Amino acid sequence: MVFTAPTWDLQTILGEFRSITGLPDVSMYTDQQCSNLINYFYQYVLPKELKISWGYTFYQFFTQPNVDQYLAPSTFQTFNPSVWADGWPLVWYTDPDTFYQDYPQQVNKVTVGTATGLNAFSFNFTYFPVLPRSMYVTDGTQIAQDNGIGGFVNPLNANAPLLGTIDYATGTVDSLEFPAIPDVGLTITATAQTYVPSRPRGILFFPQTPLPNATPASLAAVEMFVIRPVPGEVHLIKMQGISLPQPLLNYTDVPFRPDLGPLIALGAALHRFKLFNQMDQYNQYVPEYTRFKDVCMQDTYEEMLYNRSISKF
Repeated sequence: MVFTAPTWDLQTILGEFRSITGLPDVSMYTDQQCSNLINYFYQYVLPKELKISWGYTFYQFFTQPNVDQYLAPSTFQTFNPSVWADGWPLVWYTDPDTFYQDYPQQVNKVTVGTATGLNAFSFNFTYFPVLPRSMYVTDGTQIAQDNGIGGFVNPLNANAPLLGTIDYATGTVDSLEFPAIPDVGLTITATAQTYVPSRPRGILFFPQTPLPNATPASLAAVEMFVIRPVPGEVHLIKMQGISLPQPLLNYTDVPFRPDLGPLIALGAALHRFKLFNQMDQYNQYVPEYTRFKDVCMQDTYEEMLYNRSISKF
């Protein structure tokens, strides 16, 4: 008789999960309910609990001239404070207070005109280059804010588009229109940040969109990388991170490491015990979960055992 080697795919993990929790029948707990717990643990809990070397990889992106903000990928769980720009190390920040203390925001406010009864304002901002998303123009009541890509929006009306353009390199604003014609005699002022382009030396990792509330709308608060000094040319930014595992959607899908199957089933089962307040079973399986976690960490322990400890900070 010939046996086949076992494969810890989703179907096998489901079977292990059902054996641990005592739910052998889909009428008691559907495969979808089981896989929801399995994937939650596999994607969002395991990478944070199990710092195995296999989970680490590199993330990289290229800067663009005069662009200081870059969207952080949603496919990574965490990033390490080791970052390089064309091989030069960057200082890693997660605190905007410290970041902007080291790289102060150079804000300039300039009177650019007086309302004459017309609604088309063109001017050259005295200080340039202008940092994208930093300029706003006002008549004292109405506000036009640049959108980061050369246009303007009304921040007081859900960022409704406004007519007008800005050349960030020269500070030239052309044919800007407010939502309504400003009253004659009102002073028009423009405020913006300027900078001196250079090779990046610091990087801030922080959500750049304000959280409106504690609802699903807060998911719009995407995380960004902010770079200082603002680059004047293309640079390769490279960093270490722990990638987010892809969900197990098909019965034949396998985790990114073959030995993780039992641990995933145990972790999902512990979550299920907790949900139904089955604390006796929970406490019974915690030692087994800890044992398998140590087993999965063993190769990482071996790799670290012969390496000299070096502080990342």
